[in-house]
Amino acid sequence: MDLAEAAFLTLAESCAALGVNGADVPGMADRWFGLRELRVELMRPQMSVATRNAVWAFLLRSRKVDAWKVAAVGMAMPALRHIAATLAPAYRGDIADLDAEVLTGYVDVLAGLPAGAQGIPVRLVFGAFRSGLVEVASYRRRGVEVPVLDAVPRWPWLDVRWLLAQASERAVISPVDARLLLVNRVRGVALAEVSARGGTPGEELAVRRRRAERDLVAAVVAGRVGLGTGGGQ
Repeated sequence: MDLAEAAFLTLAESCAALGVNGADVPGMADRWFGLRELRVELMRPQMSVATRNAVWAFLLRSRKVDAWKVAAVGMAMPALRHIAATLAPAYRGDIADLDAEVLTGYVDVLAGLPAGAQGIPVRLVFGAFRSGLVEVASYRRRGVEVPVLDAVPRWPWLDVRWLLAQASERAVISPVDARLLLVNRVRGVALAEVSARGGTPGEELAVRRRRAERDLVAAVVAGRVGLGTGGGQ
């Protein structure tokens, strides 16, 4: 991951011609944005979804040029680092191998997406997330649960509520357990408080949470839950 970031920074510093003319992107200022500034802009809450999507569509169209492929990876580096770092404690292999799998998952989706795909950054980052889960599920550290929901990169990348809703709709986990994971893992409400609110013993909630998370990991790994790489949603 450090090597990929170093390659991005070297590219950004050595090739001023790589960037985006804001005049060509609706919603951006009428000036030149170099790669480093462009990455910052993509993370700004003020940037509209339409503008963000237009930038990613440009990156996708430019992917056949190696330099732009490096740039596309660099744009998502905050999300890629989050995935790898969060999954690392559950992984018993070499951390460099986990980093490589996360990057490979991202690049594979980048190479396979059709030019007119919707939700480009979401699909790219989900590919990295799934690849990381596959690797950790294969080499999980004994006694350590896979932090599947914590590893989901939040805004502007993925919506963990969507993941839980899809898992519930596809009968991977029950709606009740999806709600438990949302309240406890996403909103941070302690199991003791959840127990006090609903009357279910904390030990039972912990067992249900562990089972639901394991089922969710298995479903993502198997492709039962998640995003495809086609043009539609």
